[in-house]
Amino acid sequence: MIELQHDQSGDLLPLELQRLRQRAVHHRSRHRQRSRPFATIVAFVRTSLDLQQRLNRLPSRYLFHAVIALFLPVALLLGQLPLRPVKPIPVQPTAAPVAPDGDVPLIMLGPINLDQTRTGEVVGDPPLSADESLPVPLTILSRSEINAPLIVPATVTADVAKVRNGPGLAYDDIARLNGGTTIEVVGRHNEWLQFRTTDDPTLRWIAAELVDLPEAIFYNLKPVDESTIPPPPPPKVAIVREDGLNLRDGPGTNYVSMKRLTAGEELNLVEQYNGWFLIETGGIYGWVTSEFLNIAPGVIERVPVASSIPDPNPPLVGSVLENSVNLRKGPGSAYERIGSINAGADVKLLARHKDWYRVELSNGTRAWIYSELLGVTPMAARRVPYTNDIPPLPNRARLANSGPVNIPASGDVASYAVQFVGYRYVWGGASPRTGFDCSGLTWYVYRQFGVNLPRTAASQFNSRYGAVIGNLNNLAPGDLMFFANTGGGRGITHVAIYIGGGQMVHAMTPAYGVQISSIWGAYWTSRFVGAIRPYR
Repeated sequence: MIELQHDQSGDLLPLELQRLRQRAVHHRSRHRQRSRPFATIVAFVRTSLDLQQRLNRLPSRYLFHAVIALFLPVALLLGQLPLRPVKPIPVQPTAAPVAPDGDVPLIMLGPINLDQTRTGEVVGDPPLSADESLPVPLTILSRSEINAPLIVPATVTADVAKVRNGPGLAYDDIARLNGGTTIEVVGRHNEWLQFRTTDDPTLRWIAAELVDLPEAIFYNLKPVDESTIPPPPPPKVAIVREDGLNLRDGPGTNYVSMKRLTAGEELNLVEQYNGWFLIETGGIYGWVTSEFLNIAPGVIERVPVASSIPDPNPPLVGSVLENSVNLRKGPGSAYERIGSINAGADVKLLARHKDWYRVELSNGTRAWIYSELLGVTPMAARRVPYTNDIPPLPNRARLANSGPVNIPASGDVASYAVQFVGYRYVWGGASPRTGFDCSGLTWYVYRQFGVNLPRTAASQFNSRYGAVIGNLNNLAPGDLMFFANTGGGRGITHVAIYIGGGQMVHAMTPAYGVQISSIWGAYWTSRFVGAIRPYR
């Protein structure tokens, strides 16, 4: 029994110790739970400081992007909210104040009602009229249409403009455009324009000089790519096959021959008509038959057909070019003057002899006129018959030679002219400094006496500048003597000043210069056509 009642404190000690430990753990756990928020705050503060330092090290653009990313969702949410309509504030009409008796009523300006919806009208502007003139907007056009070249309307200024199949004279002439025609210019190359017309979309070429197009627009045109321009075709030429080929003034044997061509000559083909070609050689135009020409294949098809041909029988008429033109009995100034005729009169051409025409006036009078005073077309001139049936020259008494050359001259003009003997001859010269030609000497001498003469010998031989002297017996010092067909020329080609005693002073040749000659030498008498005593 004693063993059952022994002290049990030893057994209770471990139990109490365990309870104390549990209580300590419990109190420690409660303490940790209470102090955890403060520890979280401290950790957050430490983390925030570290984050701030890290943010400071980041570029500023990252922060800007972050702000935008934060505000973008907010903006999208706000954009989904429905709008609340704003109720308009009713405007009460203001009654016009009543003016005092006897005064003009006052008109008060109030707010103007611009809201037309209340009256049933539509507020805004009407749409554009959807017709063909309204251009298509660029946003609907394709890229190729947007990049299309500039198209400019222009007008042909030439009376008739040639249209070619390439930018240059080496290309073929394929059409004609009349003056005033409107074209659409789409490009340029050098001084040529590529164009089309409203009725023909084919792209062709015309010289820019023949079109009314401002310079600023010309340089804004799109240049045509050279790779798209075809090379010029072979030249339109022909080679003469045989000697003696007639060059005629029309397409047929009934036309007059102007010259004969030699074998091997190269001819430029201009036009064609019924087996004949209008050609150009050495600046001369005429017609030749194709039978005696060598032409390369494919050339004939490119030569344009003539739209018109010359009349083989043109009217043989001429028009007088100046006033007071002398009418003479024969083909020369030595013949008697029977009248005069003024500029613009038409005369019938009957015959010709050297440089004179026999004409018939409207009143039936027949006379001779110097050819340089008549306007005659080449076609008519070639058809005027040549004649040697002319009246004989009148008898001209000749004075005997009075002696040597160094006799004194008489007359103020003649005396003045003699001082230039020995001066040099210069073609085109008209002063002592440069020298003289024949008409330059007479022009200069008479100019010193206040008489203005034309510059050439043929022009000085005119009755408007003085009285006509037809007989050598009637010459006086100072008279102008005229000679024809000298030095290989035709018509009036030389002039001299008569100084008396059967002598004249004149500018002769570069070898002789200005000299004095006898008027009775055979060379001069056979070429003398008349004299003029200038008006002073």
